[in-house]
Amino acid sequence: MKPILLGAMPCVLVAQAPPSLSYDDILQRARTSPEQLRTAALLASRERQLRASSGFLREGPSLGLSAGLRTSPLSPSSTDQMVEVDLPLFLSPGTQRRLEEALGKADPALRESARIKARFRLRQAYLDAWLAERLLGLRESDLGTVQAWLKAAKVRLEAGADPAFQVSLVEGEALKTQLDLDEARRARLETWAQLRGLAAMPEAPVSLAEPGDAVRLPAEDLPGRFQQSSLRRAIQARLDLEEQSLRQQQALATSRWSLRGSTSREGEERITKLGFAYQFPRRGETEAIRRETEANLSTLKQELDVARVELDARFQAALIRLESQVAPTPFSAFETALRAVGMRLSEGKERPSEALPIRRQLLEAQVASLRRLHAAHLLTAELQALTDGNAP
Repeated sequence: MKPILLGAMPCVLVAQAPPSLSYDDILQRARTSPEQLRTAALLASRERQLRASSGFLREGPSLGLSAGLRTSPLSPSSTDQMVEVDLPLFLSPGTQRRLEEALGKADPALRESARIKARFRLRQAYLDAWLAERLLGLRESDLGTVQAWLKAAKVRLEAGADPAFQVSLVEGEALKTQLDLDEARRARLETWAQLRGLAAMPEAPVSLAEPGDAVRLPAEDLPGRFQQSSLRRAIQARLDLEEQSLRQQQALATSRWSLRGSTSREGEERITKLGFAYQFPRRGETEAIRRETEANLSTLKQELDVARVELDARFQAALIRLESQVAPTPFSAFETALRAVGMRLSEGKERPSEALPIRRQLLEAQVASLRRLHAAHLLTAELQALTDGNAP
């Protein structure tokens, strides 16, 4: 009975091991990105600006109430009462209407653009963390290989088969391998921290599932899709929204008419008044407001033009990489070749000075294979984001 229990325990442990997290699992844990929050704040600010003035009113009306005691030696005491209303007029309904239309178009465009950017950053963080995890496992395995080779080299030294410098070569390689392992551990923690910033992930790194085969997008229809993409449309929508916002602010600052009215009771008398008020601007104030608006608008246009040029350059660079991309293939011979070299070393058919360069080349080929797969997935995700495709 006891051997049966011991033999069943590994199966129980394997069954209880947590499964690797896939990208879809991470996507369900995604946090709202800072850019999405900034976009929501911007739209809320423009909504507040729009609602602060409505119809023909520049701002909310002011209501004043006053009352006082009237005394006279010839008549009994009475109470005087007065109600005053001040209605700041905004005589630019076209400006108000254009801002409302621009906000209606910009709201979905800016939110969708922020969502696409957040999803691409999450995909990139997942791919970076996955690559760091695989490189860490490769470095850990490599250190074990070098340490085994070091033992074999020492045995051959004691047997007089190799000179002492062969052991020194492996010892130096072991030191370098340990440094590479330390760097891989640091990279794993850094990429995991970046992923945790974008999704609700465990504090300690856990295993991530493979991204699968990279999907190669057809290059023919990508330019047309890019021209109509959400990221490009959001730039124009942001420009239109901010321009109308600045125009409305200018109109509000130069609107100076008010409608005023009052009704009062003074003793037995009833008095009602209605009239207009005009606030005179200071010398040069109106022109300064106009220049400020035009300067802010020119700055905004230039910034968004630069953003559009950078987005176009980013797409062209991704398109060039796609055209020159070769489908990534796994380096399946790595483990077999490495075992063969180790076997020849232990049998005395290879010396460490001959085996170490071969091992290094095999390791570099495996690292390159992983990086190529990472780059292929990242390129696909970027092109999908630039052309409104759905991330895999």
